[in-house]
Amino acid sequence: MGLYLVLMFVLKQLSIAVCLKELKIFVPEAVIMGNAATLSCQYDLDNASLYSVRWYFESEEFYRFVPKEAPPARTFPVSGINVDLTHSDATSVTLRGVTRDLTGQFQCEVSEDAPLFHTDIRTAVMQVIELPNEEPRMIVEKKTLLANDNLKATCTVGTSFPAANITWYINNKKVNKLPFQRIQYRSFEGTPTYSALELFPHCPILQEIYQNPAPFTNVVTVSCEITIFHIYHKNLQQRILLADMSSTVSPNILGWDGTKGKKNGDPDNSALTGASGYSIKNGKPILFMIISSISFLLYNLLFSI
Repeated sequence: MGLYLVLMFVLKQLSIAVCLKELKIFVPEAVIMGNAATLSCQYDLDNASLYSVRWYFESEEFYRFVPKEAPPARTFPVSGINVDLTHSDATSVTLRGVTRDLTGQFQCEVSEDAPLFHTDIRTAVMQVIELPNEEPRMIVEKKTLLANDNLKATCTVGTSFPAANITWYINNKKVNKLPFQRIQYRSFEGTPTYSALELFPHCPILQEIYQNPAPFTNVVTVSCEITIFHIYHKNLQQRILLADMSSTVSPNILGWDGTKGKKNGDPDNSALTGASGYSIKNGKPILFMIISSISFLLYNLLFSI
């Protein structure tokens, strides 16, 4: 029992003697290729003295700071790393002209001085970004959609590292990949990044627009958002006229279930084909298209002012 108490006392004293605490590492999440990057390490030594600070890239030491040495800062050769000693010290190290090869793990190791030389280490990842070599382009197949037309668009951005993320929006609402909302994404190293959007007339995002049309306009905005981390962000937009919204609304939504106006029902959806019952081919779509076209022209005129 006495030996146990002695051992517990020694361990307690050692824990009290450990002064190094609250070690934190700060490494940029993403840096543009060719730019400088500053990595920092914050720590609290309490009443202890600093013995050394060491920096590693993928387990290879490239920078060391030892206050008792002269000079205190030293560098070690590691492929792709160029340390700026004039902007490096006991808490930070600056790298000049970073390359894609420096995408990976960085470690900061801090040791307090004698007698314990207590040491702690932290790790963080940095991504070096190569920006696209071409501006993004967006192409919409049709500027005016008629009944039963599919909405088709493509978005392309130049070669980059890593490949850009492409996200589609309709009227600022994100388009998710569903059976009637098709999204293709293609990216290979050394080639442009490409995405294609195809929306069918009865897909959820278009049906929501048909059910809740914006007042005085039948225009939808198609957006293509291109991002690479927080470094690169582009947003391309084009407007499309829905020339005949009434004929593209699902018959069930409008209450045209194919049973009204016919004794035996209407298996071929008379509401959409113009047979007896609730037919839409009564001249209204023509007037609707004229009003929609005028609205589209006024909408574009306002945006061009």
